[in-house]
Parts: sequence; structure tokens; C-alpha cells
Amino acid sequence: MKDYDIIVIGAGAGGLVVATGAARANKRVLLVEKGKFGGDCTNYGCIPSKTLIAEAKRGNREGALKRVAQVVNQIRSHEDASALAKIGVETRNAAASFISPHEIEVGEERFRGKYFVIATGSSPFIPPIEGLKETPYLTNETIFDLYEVPKRLVILGAGPIGCELAQAFARLGTKVSIIESLSGLLSKEEPEVSEVLKKVFEPLGIAIYLACESHEITHNGNLFQICTIQGELECEHLLVSTGRRPNVESLELEKAGVIFSEKGIPIDSYSRTNQHHIFAIGDVLGGPYFTHLAENHGRTVLTTLLLPGGIKKKIDEKQALPRVTFTDPEVASFGMTQQEAEKTVGVKKIAIYHVPFTDLDRAITADRTEGFLKVITKKWSSQILGATIVGPRAGEMLQELTLAKLQSIPLRKLSRLIHPYPVYSSVIRKAADMWLTQNIIPLFRGKLK
Repeated sequence: MKDYDIIVIGAGAGGLVVATGAARANKRVLLVEKGKFGGDCTNYGCIPSKTLIAEAKRGNREGALKRVAQVVNQIRSHEDASALAKIGVETRNAAASFISPHEIEVGEERFRGKYFVIATGSSPFIPPIEGLKETPYLTNETIFDLYEVPKRLVILGAGPIGCELAQAFARLGTKVSIIESLSGLLSKEEPEVSEVLKKVFEPLGIAIYLACESHEITHNGNLFQICTIQGELECEHLLVSTGRRPNVESLELEKAGVIFSEKGIPIDSYSRTNQHHIFAIGDVLGGPYFTHLAENHGRTVLTTLLLPGGIKKKIDEKQALPRVTFTDPEVASFGMTQQEAEKTVGVKKIAIYHVPFTDLDRAITADRTEGFLKVITKKWSSQILGATIVGPRAGEMLQELTLAKLQSIPLRKLSRLIHPYPVYSSVIRKAADMWLTQNIIPLFRGKLK
């Protein structure tokens, strides 16, 4: 039985950070991955979907899926077993399961580790709709294996994956329908987001069925029949995009004495499980399911594993976690929504600053006035509680606000920041200026002679 300083289970974004960083620090590292090296982001998630979105924007119907495969293979080549071996990471391409707190089994081999990092990610959640599991449905893990762009595609779920792929395939000529059980698109975002996307999707011919439950799905060998409370739909392909669940089942964590449930693995502020030599990072914790969060967890754990004398680094819970949906326009946000702020802080203690892109010179010149900025702050201090940007490159613009949040810079102080003219991000200065006009100037009205 071989011994290792660190055994990492899962070669996604977080697992790779730990494995490669530890190997470069001359630690004996074993990285175990049961699927394709590169993880969900490279193989099924961000990389293929963003490539498809780019090809759809170019109108490359014939070559879009081929280009997706090329990009995925190019990026995966930097993360395969041979590339990892060059920096000292030993790998196994099989499923791992614990046989004791310090031992795992991989195929017919057994390995012992001083520390473990569980980074097994998540898998698509398949809702319990009658007949669905007996059909050849697609998920984000299989849709990019299609050889041709679908003629008709029904998408179950209007979250980030569902909305991104709906728009991309519609631009490639697919007749797309979205079925969502809740009342809006991207229901975790501000309600205004759904209204913008509906207006953007309508000219593409995307049919949207909101507050719509599916109660039976069948497949006759050629077509899907989806029975909903709003009628029946037919299509050649069905994409299930109804959320994700952490991958915990096959690890046999009970043999390691690790507490877990189907909702994920609980951790402490250092990303340790109840067994303090076993860490867990990323999607396996139970969400939020973001590649950049998994990578951040990985960096935190790597620091702890490399620091001398048992010094540990905590997860930075003050960090504003950005989320971006790469539709066109992009939807970028972090922190509290207005509804959440009203509930937790109080309606009278918050201020809302909303700037439509119809007031933004750069957006007017580019004819991209469908977007907006919405910032939620504490009323008098203008400390930022959350923000939403809908517009081109919203994900990049958001970072000015997340940095302000991290450094406790109030929104009002961003009015001093000089933005080049004309740029989209000057919308943030416009919001910052509103603190003075909405909160201070009204106090002096009628008092000035």
C-alpha cells in the first residue's frame, strides 16, 4: 500500500488547484478522477457552453458543435494525466471509495493518505416526472455530444444553464421551448431580470412556459411528448436543466467516519469535515455550484496544507460571491436581492439605486439599452449589500462593486472614481451619484434661500 501526503478525490477546478499546488511544493500527491480529467467545468459546464454561445453569436450553425469539441480537447490536454505527471502529480482514472479514515480503494489498489481533499463535484438533478427516466433525455453532460444542432429542443428549467443554452441554440436555428415550474426566468435573481430576458428571447422565437409543471414525459423512438398543465409539447431532443446534486453516494464516507447527507458534506470554517484530516471543497458541499467558488476553496485548503506548524487559513466568508449567467445581455450579481435586504435589514434601513441603460451614453451608442444596474445598500452609510447588472460584459463590470464590498467601500465614494468616457461601467458612478441626490439634497430643500 502506497502512502501519500495528500490524496485528492476529484480533478475539477478545486481538486486541480490543490493537487498541482501541493506537487509543486514537493508533496507526495495522488489525484483520483473517475471521469474525464478536467472536471465538470471543462467537460460539461463553462467551457463547452461558453464556446457554443460564442459560435451562436457568430451564426456558425454548421461548425458550432465541432468547435465545442475542439476547445474542450484543447483545454483538457493541459489537465490530462501526462501533463500532471510532469509536475509530480500521480493519477488514477477510476472511482475512489474510503475503507477507513486514512485509506481508500481505487479499483483493485489501496492507498493511504495523511490528508484527503474531497472534490467530487456535482451531477444533474433529474426530477421525479413520470416516464422521464425511461427516455433518452439530455443534460449539460451529454448535450454537447450531439453531432448536429437540434431542430426542436425543449428545456426543463430556466436557471443559468437553461437560459444560456436556450438562447445559444435559438441563435443557431433551433426551435426552443423553455418549461419552468416557477414564475420567472432566473428566479433567484431580481424580478426585473426575467422581464429583460423575456423581451430578448421573444424575437428569437423562444417559447416560454412559466409556472408550468410537467407531469408526464414519453418517447416513442423519434419524438418526446411532454405533458404539462399548459398543454402538450413535442420535440426531437429534451434537455433537463433543473439543478444539481453533490456527488457523495459512491465514496462510502461512513467508513471514514465523515458526516454527510444527500445535500452534501458539512464543513467548518477551514473547509474540514468532522474528520479534521479530511477536507471537502466545491460542489460536493451542496452549493452554490460555481467553478470559481470551488477554485477559491481549493486555494484556501492548499494554503492550510502547506503552512508550517499547523497554521490554518479560514475560508473568507466576507468575500462577495459573484454569479454570472452568460446570456446576451449577461446577468451578473452578488449579495442580497431587494427582497432579501428588505427582510433581513428592513425596508426603511436600505436604499435602492436603479439606473436603466437608457440613461447610459455608451449603451445608447451601441443600441444596447435593454439592461440596467441595481444596487442595494444600507440607507445612510451606503455600504453595499448586493447588486445586479444586466448588460454586455456585466460579469467584468461587477468586479468594481465586489471589490468595494470586500474593502467596505461605500457606494457613495465610488462617485469619486474617474471612469473613461464613454464606457458601460460609468453606470456605477451614476448610481453612486444618486446617494447625494436621493438622500442628502432632499434634507436641505426648503431650507436654502
